[in-house]
Amino acid sequence: VLHVDHETDAAGFQVIIGDVLVRKEVAKFKKIRYQSHENVGYGDISLPEEEMHTRSAILVFSDGSLASGAFQKVKAELREEVLGRLGTLVKNVAPIFLLCESSDIGIAERLRDTHTQVPSIYVYDMYPGGTGLSEGLIENIDKIFPACYDLVAGCSCEAGCPSCIGPDLEERKSEENRKKAVLDFLLAL
Repeated sequence: VLHVDHETDAAGFQVIIGDVLVRKEVAKFKKIRYQSHENVGYGDISLPEEEMHTRSAILVFSDGSLASGAFQKVKAELREEVLGRLGTLVKNVAPIFLLCESSDIGIAERLRDTHTQVPSIYVYDMYPGGTGLSEGLIENIDKIFPACYDLVAGCSCEAGCPSCIGPDLEERKSEENRKKAVLDFLLAL
């Protein structure tokens, strides 16, 4: 976080609007055959990281907020995954209200953010300097989270699929239902 413009409370979160520095680094490459798009291998790559100064809305699960209370009810072993699934939902649902593509916004979920010291979700513009999508998110946040709930509740899958919260990964399969945990969190907002 480079600069905080203002803070407000919305949809059960403390929301911070400001400038952020986003860093990305490519670690691997994939070799694909022309015409057939056949995967012929992959490997490590060493490229410098890319930096971008942009605008962000930070959804903070601050102590005493509805979001924090709802998040504390989630089992400790599921919190990281529920936070990631919430980020996926926001990335998929917010563009409907912001009138943009999902590739126009970026999401970063932090279980313990270095700036806020509590769980936070960064929703940032994918363009240098920002285009106002972060501010638009704040204007529409009271519509976005109910729409996220409707999307997950309306899906006929049992434990998550690419259409709602994302698939249940094989290496992370457990007895806990991640979809139910996400629904419970969204309902508590």
